Amino acid sequence: MEFTNQNIELSSLPEVEDSDFHGLEKDYLYMRLTAWGIFFFVSGLVFSIWSLFGSFTWWHWLAPWAALLAFILVIEIKGFSIKGYSIREKDISYKSGLIFFSMTSIPFNRIQHCEVGQGPLGRAFDLAAVKIYTAGGSSSDIIIRGLQEERAQKLRDYITKLSANYE
Repeated sequence: MEFTNQNIELSSLPEVEDSDFHGLEKDYLYMRLTAWGIFFFVSGLVFSIWSLFGSFTWWHWLAPWAALLAFILVIEIKGFSIKGYSIREKDISYKSGLIFFSMTSIPFNRIQHCEVGQGPLGRAFDLAAVKIYTAGGSSSDIIIRGLQEERAQKLRDYITKLSANYE
């Protein structure tokens, strides 16, 4: 038996099209903005109280605080449209990131297990996250946040079924 290792023409590789990706629920954006709103409200309250007893006044922290708020709003709103997932015959892919873009694809035969999680804000917005674990460590895992709970349950069941067929 002779070993061969032929070159593959790059133009013949299949591409994952943007149209193949499903976006996240719009409520997920509202949930993220609500979480940041709570953070900025509490931090503003803390800084205001601290300025009453400290050696600085509220205008020392207001400009950086407002700039950070504006930056986070732009990142959240613009980055939301980039996030999405795609399910194909043999794998699942997830993409995200406005500044640091990443796209992770996991073949179904590499999936160890899959679960659905929901935090307090997720319950308030009826949103859940599907967590897909592989044996490759946390850098190869996927967490798809911002799905309606019913869709997340169906997706988990589908992924579990497909990954079990590969064993």
